[in-house]
Amino acid sequence: MRRLPLLLLLALALAAPAQAAEVKRAQPATERVLLPSLLTSRLLALHGGPVKPIIRFRAGFVLEGAGDYKVGVSSFGDAVILEVWKGRKGRRTSTAYLARGVAAQGRLQATFGKFGRVSMRFRQSRNRTWFGKRRSCKGASRFVKRRGVFVGNLRFRGEDGYVAVRAQRAKGAVITEAAKCQRRRPPMSLPDLDFLFFQPKTALLALSRDGVDATALMAMEGRKRTLFLATDEEARGKLAIVRTALARAPSPVQVNEAITRASLAPPPPFHGSARYRAFPDGTTTWTGNLSVNLPGAPRFPLTGPGYETLLEVPF
Repeated sequence: MRRLPLLLLLALALAAPAQAAEVKRAQPATERVLLPSLLTSRLLALHGGPVKPIIRFRAGFVLEGAGDYKVGVSSFGDAVILEVWKGRKGRRTSTAYLARGVAAQGRLQATFGKFGRVSMRFRQSRNRTWFGKRRSCKGASRFVKRRGVFVGNLRFRGEDGYVAVRAQRAKGAVITEAAKCQRRRPPMSLPDLDFLFFQPKTALLALSRDGVDATALMAMEGRKRTLFLATDEEARGKLAIVRTALARAPSPVQVNEAITRASLAPPPPFHGSARYRAFPDGTTTWTGNLSVNLPGAPRFPLTGPGYETLLEVPF
């Protein structure tokens, strides 16, 4: 059994993308960009070299998809990310398709296998906008945003046609770090600090690996609400696919006094329940009918014999 801080570090790595991606509906394109998790960066490294961890610019745009979905395309190092998502803070699901390509300030080009491709160029408008009210190197004021239009061709159709988009023109932006701020180390954001000092009542992690592919479910129970986070990451040739589901609700993790049994029943988009059991010989089981609806992968199973399960209850 591992110590609780290890679970907290993994939780921070997995939850950071979802926290960074939340924005208001009225905000333009690249104010909402996906930040892949540590496992995602590892997948990309297997397909053409490592992704640079420090990003000096971000370019992209967002389109309305079919139904409740939105589709966003943005840059991340040498990779181009096409993300499909729905939901808001506290309950959201997303699937990101990551491919090597051309990820420059003025151009986004990549092929997402059988799902489609993107080839768009950026045309800047006349106005130049600073984030924030003060020209400082703190928080959002450290960046400069150039608004404009991406023109070219985007064609994408998800698994079994759950979403399909075609576009030749989309409003977007390019965000760069202000020149006078480039030598300064960016401060840690408040959400990150909150997560570091968060002390859960119960933490449960179920992890399954198959080569470079990995599926994980994490439940962290706080004083009022429990955070449920599921991720599935897989490699398909030169394409990496990352699916994520997040929900926060007052649904506790039920644990017995001996800490040998636990059960949970997360809210939607999760379905069903899961049960953890530890035996005297050190083996554990993770059973039940728990699943989650992910974009492109409905009713994705989250239990089975292939999972390694860790349960921590601080004393």
